[in-house]
Amino acid sequence: MKKVIFFAILILNSQFSILNSLNAQGFEWVRTYTGADISSGVAANKLVGSCVDSAGNLYILGEFSPQAQLCGERLLPLEVITTPNNSAVLIAKLSPSGELLWHKAIYNGKVSDYAYALRMMGDSCIMAMVMLYTPYDVGGYNEYRNLYYLDTLLTGNSDYLIPNNDSVSRQVNAFITFDFDGNVTEQHFVRVGFTDTLGNDLTPRFMGNSHLVNLSTSLLSGESFNIDSEGNIYVIRSVHADEKRGRCDTCPGRSRYWRLWEGTIGAMKIVVDSTHVLTYPIPYPTARWNRQILKFSPHFDSLLDAVYVFDSALYFQSHPTFEIYAFNIDNHNNLFMNMTGLNVPAGIRMTNSDSLNLGDTTVGVCFTLRYNPDLYATGLIKLSYFGNCPNFPQINICDNCIDDTNFVFVAGYTDWFNSNTVEGIMYRNDTLDIPNKSGFWLQLNKNDLSLVSCRLVPPGDEGRVTYPLMTISKNRIFSQISFTWSMAFNDTVIYANHYADNEKAFSIWDYEGNNLLFKQYNVGAIGNLIHCPNVIDSIVYVTGSIHEDATFGDIETHNQGHSQVYIAKYVDPEFARPYVHPSDRHEQSIEWQQELTLSLADSPVLLTATATSGLPVTYTCSDSIVAYTDSNMLYLLRNGTATLTATQPGDYYYFPAEPVTKTLRVSNTGIHDLQLSTLNSQISIYPNPAKDVVYLNPNGTDITAVRLFSSHGRQEQATLSNNRIDISHLPAGVYYLTVVTATNRYQYKIVKP
Repeated sequence: MKKVIFFAILILNSQFSILNSLNAQGFEWVRTYTGADISSGVAANKLVGSCVDSAGNLYILGEFSPQAQLCGERLLPLEVITTPNNSAVLIAKLSPSGELLWHKAIYNGKVSDYAYALRMMGDSCIMAMVMLYTPYDVGGYNEYRNLYYLDTLLTGNSDYLIPNNDSVSRQVNAFITFDFDGNVTEQHFVRVGFTDTLGNDLTPRFMGNSHLVNLSTSLLSGESFNIDSEGNIYVIRSVHADEKRGRCDTCPGRSRYWRLWEGTIGAMKIVVDSTHVLTYPIPYPTARWNRQILKFSPHFDSLLDAVYVFDSALYFQSHPTFEIYAFNIDNHNNLFMNMTGLNVPAGIRMTNSDSLNLGDTTVGVCFTLRYNPDLYATGLIKLSYFGNCPNFPQINICDNCIDDTNFVFVAGYTDWFNSNTVEGIMYRNDTLDIPNKSGFWLQLNKNDLSLVSCRLVPPGDEGRVTYPLMTISKNRIFSQISFTWSMAFNDTVIYANHYADNEKAFSIWDYEGNNLLFKQYNVGAIGNLIHCPNVIDSIVYVTGSIHEDATFGDIETHNQGHSQVYIAKYVDPEFARPYVHPSDRHEQSIEWQQELTLSLADSPVLLTATATSGLPVTYTCSDSIVAYTDSNMLYLLRNGTATLTATQPGDYYYFPAEPVTKTLRVSNTGIHDLQLSTLNSQISIYPNPAKDVVYLNPNGTDITAVRLFSSHGRQEQATLSNNRIDISHLPAGVYYLTVVTATNRYQYKIVKP
């Protein structure tokens, strides 16, 4: 039975727009990098991953053209650059103020190196996964001998990056660990080989005549990776060819695939650092479009487990294509992986599961898989189109993120080309009425992937919304979105600033789908990219690439060439506290039973109002000539009457309390009015601030007593001896000293650093 599930984004009232109207501050800075030469032959600049530490420092992984600069610094030394056509890999650290703290580059002058993913390892280091060509002669192709590797130029077989040169391929996946100061603490180089059923190494014969094939066939083909709480490393790899029979019969024109004529593949051997081999028996023929998850122990010492995603004993002539869009791990080490595919065959099953499958034939399908730490597939959601769409349908799940409680959020978009027909998508046995060319995100129970809610990011007039990417922090969803022409937010249509493809927006949502903040980037240009935002306390980092001038709030950037990468910092102090929907906020009240008919001799007085919420109460006095307040202390200055008001403004959990007022009556009981400042006082104190001792100069006045209070109203031990008071035993803070004479009372604020 089908049921229609549709949640429209609610129109905001003033309660929902707290962040937008009161607290939003905006962009603090924007940094960009790009090459100086804008010719089409220059390698593109892009950013593929980023992460942030607890101090708010941002780490980025990307690719850049050899001429690129970041924060005014060249990313490659001029003397190592041989061609602008090949991209280099960048790993860099930026401070919260936007300063480039350090950067590392990998560059081969003859072929491009590639960046894949960046991950945080606890709060001490980062790990980057890249693909590079090692600087060794392979098959006589010695023009590829040089490699600029993390500030060092390696020049062939005399400079070994891997312990020994026994590889039939120069292309490897490198997993490089850096501490937060940019020092390499660990690195591993991984490639793949195959053995026959007797354990003999198999030598592939290559299809096509390009010698580059010989250099790349044994690449691990890692597409993404992640690290669990125990330090185990999960790598998702794509399969090159039919890994059992060792051939790709249906693609004879593609030189990257190979066939084995010597024998039948029995096992895959994963070679780590050319020093140890990890073996995985291949259980059945697996077609080249499959994906495999490898689970390594920390430091790549052993292969703990491995599983192919699809039961690929089924061999399909249609050659489905699948893309990995997100790969995350929750706090219980469960894996959540997003994939999108085309030409998906009927009946395709998930390996290592209780009969999970993608069901009927679909032209386009996207899905999220859940694995437990033992790589057993425990959950699957599939999204596919329904209805009579006459054009080529496309559904993409672009991202997923996991909160600290029970939810996983999945973001995607629908795009039926050349069709304005309102279609929908299937979620398990339910239909979701998601209009064409809309973005959406699903809130799922992460234990069974059941649907909690579906939210829309709809297009505006003739618009298109694509690639909503997101992260979660303190009960908010932070998202970057691309849109063309226009998009709808609540009851307002937002138009692009140019007639452009991929305009950018930065938005914050609550879990109910209400928009708390919306910022549009004026970056209209074709081919722009965005990435997942990073959030730490009050800071949000948004990243992507642009091709034209851009505006981030009041900050403008100017086009500096081909593929300009941007890194922007947005700040709002309210992001540091959890968001609570107004319907979940609580009432509070102030209780204050204190009697405020006082004598000057009572000063200072500890004020005792409390809020039922437990939040701190603040005080104000209507007449500063009579008295003043400092924190929860009341200081009496002269006889008279004033009004004291206690307030508690509330927070996201509590509404503001009703203020409580009391009448303050101060009498003069034989003591003259207090001096209003120490400048008019006969008694002076020094030094201030003071660390160990405070000296009093009485100027002929007889001091009868001294009293010292902390900023919390607690009376501290204070003895006057030879016009000096010892405060060395007190912790750093603010203190209030009362000096009493026969006819007067003086008060001083003392700071102890």
